[in-house]
Amino acid sequence: MIKLARLGGLFLIYALLSSCNSGAAETQTPTPMDATTLLASTPTSSPTDSPAERADIIFHNGAVITLEESLPVAEAIAIQGELILAVGTDEEILRLQGAETVLIDLQGHALMPGFIDGHTHILAFPDRMGRTMDQAQDVALRYGFTTLNEMWANDDFIATLTQAESQGTLRLRVNVFASYNDGVLNEDHQKVFLMAWYPENDPILDPHRRLRIPGIKIFVDGDNFKPARGCWAFNEPLPPDAGAITSGVCGTNKGDLYWGQDELNAVVSQAQEAGFRVAFHAMGEAAIETSLNAIEFALDGQPNEQYRHQIEHNSMIRPDLIARYAELNVPASVRGFGDFCNLQDFAPAFGAERANWYANRYALPGLDVHAYVETDFGWTTDPDDRFSQRGTDPIMQLYGLVTHNLEGPDGVICGPDPIVARYVIGVDRALRMLTIDPAYAVSMEDYIGTLMPGKYADLVILSASPLVVAPEEVKDLLVWLTMVGGNVEYCAPGSEAFCP
Repeated sequence: MIKLARLGGLFLIYALLSSCNSGAAETQTPTPMDATTLLASTPTSSPTDSPAERADIIFHNGAVITLEESLPVAEAIAIQGELILAVGTDEEILRLQGAETVLIDLQGHALMPGFIDGHTHILAFPDRMGRTMDQAQDVALRYGFTTLNEMWANDDFIATLTQAESQGTLRLRVNVFASYNDGVLNEDHQKVFLMAWYPENDPILDPHRRLRIPGIKIFVDGDNFKPARGCWAFNEPLPPDAGAITSGVCGTNKGDLYWGQDELNAVVSQAQEAGFRVAFHAMGEAAIETSLNAIEFALDGQPNEQYRHQIEHNSMIRPDLIARYAELNVPASVRGFGDFCNLQDFAPAFGAERANWYANRYALPGLDVHAYVETDFGWTTDPDDRFSQRGTDPIMQLYGLVTHNLEGPDGVICGPDPIVARYVIGVDRALRMLTIDPAYAVSMEDYIGTLMPGKYADLVILSASPLVVAPEEVKDLLVWLTMVGGNVEYCAPGSEAFCP
């Protein structure tokens, strides 16, 4: 059990950690230390060599963005082993210096929780560009990701990840949603089942493992308006002259809904009973409504806080469905960087009214729900292309959220459609969408996603604080260091002074 204490601006941990096990059960969450113990253990003003209080690494003289309400920004942070020991002022944290403590002067630069990709395929498909999974991890770590929520997996991919974990080559945290059905259709425009991992196995929920399998992925409708995958699903017909309809790409004039309501209800209920959460691929408003209905049916009046069924993409949310996300407490993924310049560009394909629904995903961060960023990166574009709408750079996702701008490599900026611009997302909210909210989606919010004692030392150092720079300058931020569990996994060339 991890015991925590807070005195003024100082967070201090006195941890007694049970050895990590590879079972599926969740561990207990931190509990407060009583005041008597705290006062008896308060550190003195001089450096200490007591193993219980000594920090292995101290970062100081910086802007430590904790994303914790009780201490949003601190000056310093102490690391002991894999965990955060303390967060506070320079004076408080430097008291934890021991004879072998490594001191890193941040020189005023920003340190914050490591980025979490709430929806990616970066480890699943690197072979599309001739890369290995190790090289894919290098890319993710270079961009500051410390946790990845992989949203597609067959049995072979899970076996590869399991082997990497056992060999100690899984360098960041990975949460896998095993595929129940695939995102393709057969020649009869019917869904294709994979049933990877589930229902033959239990979920893997141990927060101390690098590899976890907390849920399954269900494709509810089509995706890219191509024959293999079909079209987004709608309740009303698409325009009769839409290219996808006239070319026969869509299975019906309402798109491709992979599931009937009763069938999906039964599958979600069974998965929930087995301890799995469900992530629904849902692009069109009919798929979103079918997913919300299935969640409500499976919960049967219970709160989603326990199960955390979630919806991915949320591309075309019908206005009357927005409130249901909050009513059911449904976590939802949102694309940060994309083309939202003129929504009426979508009118020929979807109709004028439905084209405006494309903006409604940005209503979700303003609701009392856990909206998180998806890159959906799957090696269909070069990972070094920061300006790709299918890129993997979290800094560009952050920039897109706070500006809604689309910028090209030539520096030309396309501002947002007024219907999009009305959804203002502040930097603090956007940062949470890249950290604690995707951690919540996989029930890891007590272990990662913010900087506080007892959580894993998963963090990044940035060239400047996103809380201070102008929104238009967010895209210029650079990741200088990525740390996972107290280990430096990436150090940018020229930034060695910040890398213990």
